[in-house]
Amino acid sequence: MTDLGGRVRVVWRFRADNEERTFTIRYRFSGLAVAYDDVVDVNLKVWGDEWEQRLGRLTAEMSSPGPVLRAWGHPVWVRGDVTLAGRQALLRALDVPASQFVELRALYPREAFSSTAEMQIEDGNGLDDIVAEEQADADRYERDRERIDDWIAHPLRTLLVLAALALLPALAVVGAVWVFLGRERRTGYDREYEQEPPTDTQPALVPTLLRQGGEAGSYEFTATLFDLVRRGVYRAVPTTTERAIWGGVRSESVSDLELSAGKAQALTRWEDHVAEVVDAVLDGGSERLSRFRERIEDEREHMSKRFKAFKDAVAGEVDSRGWFQSLGAVPLVAAAALLGVVGALLVWLAVDGWRPVYPRYSDVVLVAVGLCLLVNAILLAGTLVFARRLWRRRSPGAEAEAERWAAFRRYLTDFPRLEEAPPATLELWERYLVYGIAFGIAERVLQAAHIHMPEAIHNASSIYWITATPDLGSGPTSLSIGDLASGFGDALASPNSGSEGFGGGFSGGGGGGGGGGGGGFG
Repeated sequence: MTDLGGRVRVVWRFRADNEERTFTIRYRFSGLAVAYDDVVDVNLKVWGDEWEQRLGRLTAEMSSPGPVLRAWGHPVWVRGDVTLAGRQALLRALDVPASQFVELRALYPREAFSSTAEMQIEDGNGLDDIVAEEQADADRYERDRERIDDWIAHPLRTLLVLAALALLPALAVVGAVWVFLGRERRTGYDREYEQEPPTDTQPALVPTLLRQGGEAGSYEFTATLFDLVRRGVYRAVPTTTERAIWGGVRSESVSDLELSAGKAQALTRWEDHVAEVVDAVLDGGSERLSRFRERIEDEREHMSKRFKAFKDAVAGEVDSRGWFQSLGAVPLVAAAALLGVVGALLVWLAVDGWRPVYPRYSDVVLVAVGLCLLVNAILLAGTLVFARRLWRRRSPGAEAEAERWAAFRRYLTDFPRLEEAPPATLELWERYLVYGIAFGIAERVLQAAHIHMPEAIHNASSIYWITATPDLGSGPTSLSIGDLASGFGDALASPNSGSEGFGGGFSGGGGGGGGGGGGGFG
């Protein structure tokens, strides 16, 4: 026997050979019983919460010099019963969870004891107060169970309440942030169309301006490449390439461009990175555009680094221009952090005191509210990552420019069906195509070129390689710009990241030439 200071450890050793043995341990409690004027109250913990194993069946027996007046088992949520048998109170508990205590409380007449030595003494009668206390405990348990059962019995109402708790606070925060810090301010611009690029902003930057951020992708890369061709940094000669179709049974002629080095010019940082990719493919000679993907994939590891550098350079330029005001992120981060911390605290408080057999209603509420608050925090975090337009807005100057670029994009989208005079210069036609590629609507520009582009301008262009006839089905098949951009995105992606390079632009489409009591416990 070892005194551990507040606890006593008892160890005994025995021999047993294919037999069942029973050991009786006797010890004396001092101060356990409480003597009132009318009753003696004995509340004994017969099973402690230090046990880390569940117990299938527990029995306990309490005897006294006199008859048992009342007896209860604690806690009320443990399955079991208490039986009165004259001078004995018999307790039975079933399926006691791990770390769960069990108590047996019994009341005996005061006059049954000849001495109250080693008892606690309380003045006055105690029977009525103890019975009321036990009844109140049982009533609380019944109320908790009825409330929980009521929510379970009405699943639709429960789901609606939980959905409101999980969504409305976050929606209220997001709505307030959008109204005060995210909504674009009116500039007074009222034109539906802009017939030509409104500013000299490069094609790699405009999509980011219109979508209020994000990462440049394959459409911006392809548009930059065509812009370099347009400006003469690379020389492009129209040609045709034979492409196998129907599993190699047949072939078709595809309009193509043969690229080679042109005249050196001063380039922006992101244009330098596009030029690095193109120069590596050309390797001092020339190469057809349709073979770029294959050549890029041969050096994917190096090419993907250049593509990442291109995207980083575009992002750096956008940041340096101060186009966006992100003040709305501050209250979103603060609200997400607050809701997350409070939600986690509520869940922890509930779990710390959780009763696995019959949970308290208050614990169930704490868990439900805590989890809903965590969902709100996740929604706010998702808004920060995936919904920039709700908390970020453009500066006044950037908004004015963006509205004009949006009008120009609408013009390119609707251009094939507009009854307006076509552009009169080659430069403007080629800028249409470059920005159409950046917007992901190159096929609309090519369709308009089939209809409206004068043959003389077509023949002088270095980037239009479509047939000069108005019949979209005649002549060689056009190499799809959408396929080309997608191919660049796949080929330039990091070897371990799938197709992270794909994206940018707006529509995701694009492509030239088409496609698109004595009793129970308590």
